[in-house]
Amino acid sequence: MKPESMELFKKLETQLEDLVKIYRHLLGVVRKEREILIAANLDDLNENNRAKEAMLIKARHIEASRLNAFRELAQMEGLSENTKLIELARIVGGDTGDRLRNLQSVLELLLKRVREHNAQNEVLVNSALDSVTGAMGSICNAIKDKPTYKKSGGVSSRPAESGQLVSKEA
Repeated sequence: MKPESMELFKKLETQLEDLVKIYRHLLGVVRKEREILIAANLDDLNENNRAKEAMLIKARHIEASRLNAFRELAQMEGLSENTKLIELARIVGGDTGDRLRNLQSVLELLLKRVREHNAQNEVLVNSALDSVTGAMGSICNAIKDKPTYKKSGGVSSRPAESGQLVSKEA
């Protein structure tokens, strides 16, 4: 690696470490979200969603900076912009390459876990929405106008009343 590339490389390594920290925190936020969903605490859920969104914004910002640093580094080293991080680790070699491979594997594992927990949380949310939708449907059916029969056999509609009686005789 060229000596002038080392500064960019250190910057890239620092950005990867920052991404690992953010995704670890995000994993904690997503795990906490599951507990909040089970407890059905709306205030905590809103606060947790704000924290999750802030983490995602930070991650996007660092990822954009990381990509720029990587492009510059690839250009300085005469590599393609499409070079993968694992290929750069192989080219760099030694302890530095090992650190890059380690950071990449940690990031992949964290992303996998965040996705898994997010999918589980999505199942909880969809189940809750189905329950609420079903309950709303039951309530709507209970309060809508019900037809009553006239003595002539025709149907007359009356003002909306829940639980109308067909006959008062027992």
